[in-house]
Amino acid sequence: MITAKEIRDMLVSAKRVAIFGHVRLDLDCFGAMFGAKFLCESLGTKCDMFANVPENSFLLNIFPKRFLKQKFDKNKYDLILVVDCNTLSRIDESFRSEAKGKNLLFIDHHAQNVIEDNAKFYVYPEKCSASIMIYELIEKYKIPLDATTATYIFAGLVGDTGRFLHTNTDESAFVCASKLTKVGADIQKVYDVVYRSLTMSQVRLRNFIFENLKSNGNVCYIIVSEKDLKKLKSTAEDLKMFIDDVNKVKDFDVVMFAYEVTHGEYKVSLRSKNGVVVSKIATKYGGGGHKMAAGFSLVGDKKSVAKKLKVICEEFYA
Repeated sequence: MITAKEIRDMLVSAKRVAIFGHVRLDLDCFGAMFGAKFLCESLGTKCDMFANVPENSFLLNIFPKRFLKQKFDKNKYDLILVVDCNTLSRIDESFRSEAKGKNLLFIDHHAQNVIEDNAKFYVYPEKCSASIMIYELIEKYKIPLDATTATYIFAGLVGDTGRFLHTNTDESAFVCASKLTKVGADIQKVYDVVYRSLTMSQVRLRNFIFENLKSNGNVCYIIVSEKDLKKLKSTAEDLKMFIDDVNKVKDFDVVMFAYEVTHGEYKVSLRSKNGVVVSKIATKYGGGGHKMAAGFSLVGDKKSVAKKLKVICEEFYA
């Protein structure tokens, strides 16, 4: 594991940095990426961010798409900075092959299972978000933060703590939120975009979720295919907005959301409460994550995935 000083040395000595996050970016990944961009530029290093984001993503109401590039030429960069994941297998496939073999730096808060070649790691699973890790580096380097970047980082912090509801929320989350507020983070904007701007198609999706929930004891699951999303005029990103809504239901300790990301491949997101650990199940099926928020993938049609999830339900209490 490298130190904060070594990270600074790497960023300062780099001529140009390419910044990536994991596939299907969320609030924390975006917050960490935009925070990393601010960090690099404050140290005098040129950088670019790379991501593929749907045009209708609500996240673009916080994080401007004009800063995101889609065409990556590895010859223009001497350092690859990856945030909110710690293996190249988790970044978008369109960038993955080009990034291999380059000088790599990972900043992340997920448990580490893979060691990449030519890579340096700054990984602390006890941290509640990648955004707060970037913020703490900015603070260590005594770089004055502007209100815009504070808003980006606050959005990431809110995203991975679930508005400070998740069990990963600790004292540092509140301290960070307080400091970001003092700098001028637009808290109202973040909450309005993320929690107060539902479209009617998203409302219909939410109704669909609750109408089609299946359960086995204290575990519930929902399966949504590409066909379902198309019919509801919704996206997988919309779906993820409601996983915490289901997790509020008192009857369930574990929630499994399975949604089709490509034909025949389902991403399964797990959430839990009351001390039930879901990361072990996620790891068993080739995924990973945090104790009470994790995920993995399943291959098959909707019917076969439903059968697999029904079996997995019983494994949480085995």
